[in-house]
Amino acid sequence: MNNLMVKRRGNLLDLEQIYALEKMVFKNEAWTIDMIKIELLCSDNSRTLIIEENRLILGYFIYRKWLSEYHILNVGVSPLRQKEGIGGIFLKDFLNDLENISTVFLEVKKSNFPAINLYKKNGFKVFGERKKYYKDGSSALLMNYVKNIEYGLV
Repeated sequence: MNNLMVKRRGNLLDLEQIYALEKMVFKNEAWTIDMIKIELLCSDNSRTLIIEENRLILGYFIYRKWLSEYHILNVGVSPLRQKEGIGGIFLKDFLNDLENISTVFLEVKKSNFPAINLYKKNGFKVFGERKKYYKDGSSALLMNYVKNIEYGLV
């Protein structure tokens, strides 16, 4: 992350920018503005993280938490800034901040090889598939990550 980039928690003031980015990244599969708004408002168990530069949102990372279980719901990075490691920054920071005994789940489009490779590189495993999960009829891989560090044990 360069010195001009700022990582912070998203809020309702970010809604329009996140939605515009969502439509650019996911086109016909994009979330609605109301879906994004719900995540920004649902402060009990949902978090939206933002990386911005000069007040322009470069990417967002939306997840939910229930007890010690997390679900990554949506990750988007500006097409103009992809391949700069922004998705990796989100993922590494998120995984580093997890509680000791936690499980993370996500769905990823079976054809999204850059995302699949990023998840695998960070310890995620494929454990299933949802057939015809997306609007275009393509399938999603189910992936998970388990953090279980036993302190004091070798």
